[in-house]
Formats: sequence, structure tokens, C-alpha cells
Amino acid sequence: MNKILVSAAAVAAMLLAGTYVFKDQLKESALDLMLADMYLPEDNDDFDPGMLINNPFPDIKAIYDGREITRIDEFIKDKGMIFIANRSVDW
Repeated sequence: MNKILVSAAAVAAMLLAGTYVFKDQLKESALDLMLADMYLPEDNDDFDPGMLINNPFPDIKAIYDGREITRIDEFIKDKGMIFIANRSVDW
């Protein structure tokens, strides 16, 4: 019984020592395994997310301050602009 416990303790100590010595390599291998299929090589589905970055904003039709506007250029200042559109429930 004592030989089995001593042998098990020795194996556990060697595993712990090996894990400590090779912790960086084990961590890198685990990350590589977890992230292996995270990114696709190309986007080949039919989903169209909309405008691309740096494309000109399309003309709109809206009422602002009692007048109709079709361009957002007057609202873009030196810090840029965020445009949020909310489609009405009452169509």
C-alpha cells in the first residue's frame, strides 16, 4: 500500500513539475487548440452588412428644425457624427 501511495505521489510530483516547467508551451498549445477555427479564411455568405467604411453616406429625406434635409454634411463637424435610424412602427 505504501509503495502505491509513494509511486502515485512521485508521478503526481513529476506531472506538476513538468506542468510548471512547460507552462508557457502548454498555455500556447491550449490557446492554439481553442482558437483554431475561430476565423474564416473568407466571407462567402449572402449577408450584406450595409455600407463599407469611408463610403459616402447616402442622401436621406428628413425634417430637422422645421425644414427638409437631404444631406448630412452640415451635421458632420470636426469630431464626426453618429447616425442612428429608427424605423417607425406605424408605417
